[in-house]
Amino acid sequence: MYHQIQSATASINCPVCQHTVLDWTQEQYIQPCQHTQFIALDLGFEYILDDFEDCLPNPVDVIHAQELNVWDNLKDVIQDLDVYQMPLGVLEYSRYIGFKKG
Repeated sequence: MYHQIQSATASINCPVCQHTVLDWTQEQYIQPCQHTQFIALDLGFEYILDDFEDCLPNPVDVIHAQELNVWDNLKDVIQDLDVYQMPLGVLEYSRYIGFKKG
């Protein structure tokens, strides 16, 4: 399932355990839970679970080194995830957060 969030500063809770995964009030604003598969920007990954990286068509190091489009590498492997997209607040860039369904 795909969810569009309108705010670049919204906190995001895991839909399974309700843990706050993205919390802008904290210095360490990214706090993945056991259901978090990835947190990515159009520019690269902020967090990725090793098992999920194995599903990607390209390894994260290659995506970053070759500046490949992150969404292009995600869109074919997220069918079984809850994915949240939110604006990054810079140009037309987005942040994506993928959760394993409970």
